[in-house]
Amino acid sequence: MLTFATPTDETLAAQLMQPCLIRVVDNIRKHTETLDWRSDYLEQVRWPGDTTAAQRQQVRDLAAQLEGSSPAEADAIRQQLSQLPAPVPGYELRLTQGDDAAEEPRTATLDVWELCFAVCFSDYRPDQPVTVDPALLDPDGEINWLTLDDKAKALVEQAIDGAIGEANGQTRATA
Repeated sequence: MLTFATPTDETLAAQLMQPCLIRVVDNIRKHTETLDWRSDYLEQVRWPGDTTAAQRQQVRDLAAQLEGSSPAEADAIRQQLSQLPAPVPGYELRLTQGDDAAEEPRTATLDVWELCFAVCFSDYRPDQPVTVDPALLDPDGEINWLTLDDKAKALVEQAIDGAIGEANGQTRATA
């Protein structure tokens, strides 16, 4: 889970995250079109680190009960859910090459949200409070689209090329 360095960073991140996601996904598309790797997006569910298996199951069970519940029952279920850890959706880019039977397929995986965070925040590290990259905003506080796109493009290309290089290196090392 993100921890913001200041309340201002949290406000600015709310303004920037959707544009960051759009630019990251668009740059993934552009870069993967030039590769001979298949790309697929997978939806992941992330739980807070201290969530137990029993809590996860309880959330799943309550969510399933919500579907057929009356309005009064739904309110009671939502109240119970509000007391439990909530999962956060995540998206993973999986790149695959070598689907033929003669060759073991190589895969490379990237966390799309981590890429978005790297674009949005200065010197992003998952375990540190985040600060919005001030270069992404112009002096009037509006989004600097050129800088946002340039940063997204550079980070996406670096991440994809690095993941593919790592996947190719692992394949050669095990062959």
